[in-house]
Amino acid sequence: MISAMEGQKTISQMDSVTGHEPELSLLEKRAALDFALSSNSLSRSDRLKSMLSFICAADFDGDLEKVSEYEIAVSALGRRKDFSPVEDSTVRSRAFELRQKLERLYAIEAPDYPIRIVLPKGSYRPRFYRHEKHVTDPAAFQHLSPGAEATLRTKGSVWIVLATCLMASAFLVALTAFLTTRSKSIAEKSVADNRWTPELHQFWSPFLDSSRPVIVVYETRLFVLVGPLVVRNLGIENMQDVESSTPIMKVKKLFNAAQVYEARRYSDFSVANAAFSLGQLFGGTGLPMKAERLDELTNDEIRSSNLILIGKPGAYDSLHRSPAGANFVFEKEGSIRNLHPLPGEQAVYEHGRHNADTGGSSTEYSLITMTPGANDQRVLILAGADSEVFRALGAYVTDPAYVRDLLEHLRLPSGKLPDAYEVLVRIDMRGQLPLRIAYLAHRVLPSNQ
Repeated sequence: MISAMEGQKTISQMDSVTGHEPELSLLEKRAALDFALSSNSLSRSDRLKSMLSFICAADFDGDLEKVSEYEIAVSALGRRKDFSPVEDSTVRSRAFELRQKLERLYAIEAPDYPIRIVLPKGSYRPRFYRHEKHVTDPAAFQHLSPGAEATLRTKGSVWIVLATCLMASAFLVALTAFLTTRSKSIAEKSVADNRWTPELHQFWSPFLDSSRPVIVVYETRLFVLVGPLVVRNLGIENMQDVESSTPIMKVKKLFNAAQVYEARRYSDFSVANAAFSLGQLFGGTGLPMKAERLDELTNDEIRSSNLILIGKPGAYDSLHRSPAGANFVFEKEGSIRNLHPLPGEQAVYEHGRHNADTGGSSTEYSLITMTPGANDQRVLILAGADSEVFRALGAYVTDPAYVRDLLEHLRLPSGKLPDAYEVLVRIDMRGQLPLRIAYLAHRVLPSNQ
């Protein structure tokens, strides 16, 4: 374990790169990069390793023109050539994460490693310096990002705050490993596990009959790093709205924080439950499958995979456009408007509210949408305005009894399923626990999306 004073010593050596410290050789720099890329701190993030490799290679080559937000996005993170740094904060978010990972690497995993890499705040150009354990500098904290400073000074409180937030994300990482290590054929699975009923086969046949891999895509919630705390305002999902959040600004003032930082690293636990249900179902099919957060997807993955999107309304608008002819539309407050009600249907299905008068019970409405994408791609969307509904939605598309009931409504007179459709479901909740989920209505959508 490293002490706060030890943390001060190591970071203070950054200034020696431009002072009396002998300049590091290219061989030493490359060794430092190789060490960081092979470390446990970066082992689970190919995107961060790609970014670190790119900016270090540019430094080695003296090609510093490459070290721009646009070039990093397109060349290192796989974004499209029309990437706009103004509209997309991906690079800034990844830089923040990389900075934290490097600080953790040298503070905890390898406190004695002699050559270190630092990504200064506000810059994408890496700096290399030689670490000497016994040099002190009381002003060292000025070189630390706020997150690292808070971790060293108030480590206990920071991790108490982060623990519950990290559970869902860690669970999804574990799920990805689980999915990639199971390999039975679908025939073997059918014999060994009667969970794969004929109805499940029919519902999931667009995925099972395809040679494409399957990616379960989940969104991450916006948390904000303020001083030593990671906080969240439930009504805010964009960094440009943070300044208008009175609670967050109060915390910023309380800790006299000069800046707040995006920390989009956590997902709803209900989403993790849904992903796990899908993993249990598909884990033995032999299909290549993984869980991936939205901002980690590459364009190649999007084009070459069948996708299961789990998230709130509008979360995937940049990834997959709304289906043509949609009848059920989410409104801003989370209710669902029925544009063309049939007899017995409501015009609006209102977003539920948990309150004491109902004993914490509420009724939520969600949508399940199956649409084709380009070149025979299939996209299944599980969307709901309440963060706790995804556990129920995951069960609804993986449980044989639920799927049997769903198919009784969806089947065409021919016995086949439509190529594209949307299904409205009702979910009765008590607190965070889904008690009941039921089919309400559906519409067949044009298949030429």
